[in-house]
Amino acid sequence: MAFARTCSVALVGVEGVVVEVQADLERGVAAFALVGLPDKSLVESRDRVRAAVVNSGAEWPQMKLTVGLSPASVPKGGSGFDLANPF
Repeated sequence: MAFARTCSVALVGVEGVVVEVQADLERGVAAFALVGLPDKSLVESRDRVRAAVVNSGAEWPQMKLTVGLSPASVPKGGSGFDLANPF
């Protein structure tokens, strides 16, 4: 139904690795799935993102939202992926 992508950066030691953040919104039971080796802080991002959308006055979609972080082999952590920006 809807697909978007942007980029962010994951830190691996002192190296920065570009991470593509892909969001896919499709029909189905309302859910938020996060894939691509997220750590615990990223799993909690579903609550932070939902609160930001609702508090901005927008309506949270009652659809299945899948967010993929690529490459999956790179460990990702922190709230920097909540609102990824193109550079």
